[in-house]
Amino acid sequence: MKRRSVRVRPSFCPWARTSSSIWVRVRSSLVAALCFVLFTSAGAQETDWSQIESEGLTLLLPAREVLQGSYLLNQLVTLREEVADQLGDVPVPDVQVYVVRSARDFNTLTQNRIPHWGIGVAYPQAKTIILRYRPGQTEALLRTARHEFSHILLHHAIHETGNRVPVWFNEGLAMWVAREWRLQQSFGVAVAAIRGELIPLGEVNYVLGFGANRAHLAYDQSYLAVLFVVSLGGEGALERLVGDLRDGTPFDVALFRVTGRSADRFEADFAGFVSQRFGLRALVTSEAALWLYIVLLVLIVWAGVRRKNRRTLKRWEEEDPLEGLPLRLQAKIRRERDL
Repeated sequence: MKRRSVRVRPSFCPWARTSSSIWVRVRSSLVAALCFVLFTSAGAQETDWSQIESEGLTLLLPAREVLQGSYLLNQLVTLREEVADQLGDVPVPDVQVYVVRSARDFNTLTQNRIPHWGIGVAYPQAKTIILRYRPGQTEALLRTARHEFSHILLHHAIHETGNRVPVWFNEGLAMWVAREWRLQQSFGVAVAAIRGELIPLGEVNYVLGFGANRAHLAYDQSYLAVLFVVSLGGEGALERLVGDLRDGTPFDVALFRVTGRSADRFEADFAGFVSQRFGLRALVTSEAALWLYIVLLVLIVWAGVRRKNRRTLKRWEEEDPLEGLPLRLQAKIRRERDL
């Protein structure tokens, strides 16, 4: 492991890749002018960085920050290998990862091109990831890193073939790799399904223009679409699909080979898949709903028993304690009170 302090400028100007998996290529005639404007501005001055390296992964931290750099580097190296294995043992490129705490540093590195809800970004062509770390959220940071590694590794696995993948697959695959699904996401999709506000998969391409809530819904649906691929293709479905893409097979053809459905049929069936799992009918008939009803019933019974016990205790407190004693003992106690 090598450690040194350096002064660097971001070197990924010709490419912009956001957490929505959209790559924007700057025309070659504009590259020089654009880089000059971006990196001679006040917001992009040189910064002191602490740089450590291991196994082809370079971690850069602002020198003024105190982070567990060595521990974090080891975790990132392990995550990169795990993601490569999940994608079907794809090649592992060298990667540089910037980790910053402040919104200012994050916005400077990303050139203020990331929506306010973004906390991670990957530039696949430059093999660069930028992550924002919040105190006490190491697990969230590593989960985001796993997500962004997926973008870079998928890009480098297929870019020489000229293949392009839909944003929903790129994002959904990254969420699947990062294990990002949580209970509240199920609730959000259920609300959208009931209201008829689900987003067509093709519109996920424009996620950068969405507000935070709609963007999160787009990501959640992307994850569910990848889950639908797995449900149709069975074990190893995603590895086979990525393998076909690496061989130069167009995405729609690879999707058909794995799922047995054309792109249009896949999206139509996916809408039914979501409605079946999250629509009104699912609220009544699903196994998860049944367990929810059981839990609610237990809570109702518990609340009823607790309320009854409180009433009994209150009644006992209001009663004369002598009434529960034998008559002779009651008379004796009353005589003593009268003395």
